Amino acid sequence: MATTTRQEELKAAIRVTLIGSVLDLVLGVLKIAIGIVSSSLALISDGIHSLSDLVTDIFVVVIARFSHAEPDKEHPYGHRRFETLGTIILGIVLFAVAGIICYDSLFRLGDPDVLPMPGWAGILVAIASIGSKEWIYRYTKTVADAQNSALLLANAWHSRTDALSSIAVLIGILGARLGYPAMDVLAAVFVALMIAKIAWDLISNSLSELVDTALPPAKVEALRQHATTCEGVRDVHELRTRLHGGRIFVDLHVQVDERISVSEGHYLSDHINASLKRTFPEITDIVIHIDPEPDTGNSTTRLDLPLRAEVEPLLNERWRKALPEGALKRVGLHYLENRVEADIYIDIMYLNKELESILKNLVKDLPWLGNVNFYGMP
Repeated sequence: MATTTRQEELKAAIRVTLIGSVLDLVLGVLKIAIGIVSSSLALISDGIHSLSDLVTDIFVVVIARFSHAEPDKEHPYGHRRFETLGTIILGIVLFAVAGIICYDSLFRLGDPDVLPMPGWAGILVAIASIGSKEWIYRYTKTVADAQNSALLLANAWHSRTDALSSIAVLIGILGARLGYPAMDVLAAVFVALMIAKIAWDLISNSLSELVDTALPPAKVEALRQHATTCEGVRDVHELRTRLHGGRIFVDLHVQVDERISVSEGHYLSDHINASLKRTFPEITDIVIHIDPEPDTGNSTTRLDLPLRAEVEPLLNERWRKALPEGALKRVGLHYLENRVEADIYIDIMYLNKELESILKNLVKDLPWLGNVNFYGMP
């Protein structure tokens, strides 16, 4: 699957938003002008609504530039949470729009005579607004889905609310001309409730992201199953996920063969990382912890075990008289089951069963030492 760069995503986001802003400007001016000429207060209000969309379009462009910026020293994980914050602000704007529509509708319900008889020109403008705003909604949503952008999706829904309000205007004008002015009020209230529901979904989803809510269980299980199938993986546990500006961050523990080298474990980690990102392109960051043994998170790891800087000198001191100088080639350490196992590599010229027995007896009193295995080296 081809991937896009941040700059390509930014250009696409700005392009669709600027097209929408031009459309909002043209529709806003046209609705207000025709509303005045045709005596349609609803159309004038809808025109003001369209012009208000210009403000959010500018806001989206500014936030998009921030959110697509490369990671820096102050924001090492990137800037995509600016997009999450922007989505919440847009959701609040949509709530405000819903409230204004409800207030205006209830005001007109209390005094239906304040709405003059609108002309037929308003109907044509309302129809043009519905078609054009639905088109820009679908265009913006396509780009939003491609980028998994909550901010662009919020702006797409903002465009659709304009189309919905134009539907209310159309119903209201038709109802007024047919002698049923209450139809305008009922349609407007219905649209306001739809807008409020959209706003609630946008805000709640973004707030869930800000508090690091995990992905849906089915998605998490799909990630686990794929990681488990990677070569060299014995088990996957402690898999944690969260969203970051529409992208997925993953932390997981992977159990591998306890005897593999550090470099092999590192390579397996890179292999799992690449495989997951190929299968789930929306993943941005993966932190993999390699475990040499089962680790459910409930066991307590001893931190008082000696490290190499202490183990090697101690073994050399214990074995100094039993081993010829230069016979000890290398020491491999394995921290398993809260003990230290040692792989001892000795010059093959000196290694024999008697020497192994002597060396083991010299260190058998060390309480932290587990199995000691001997191997010959040329």
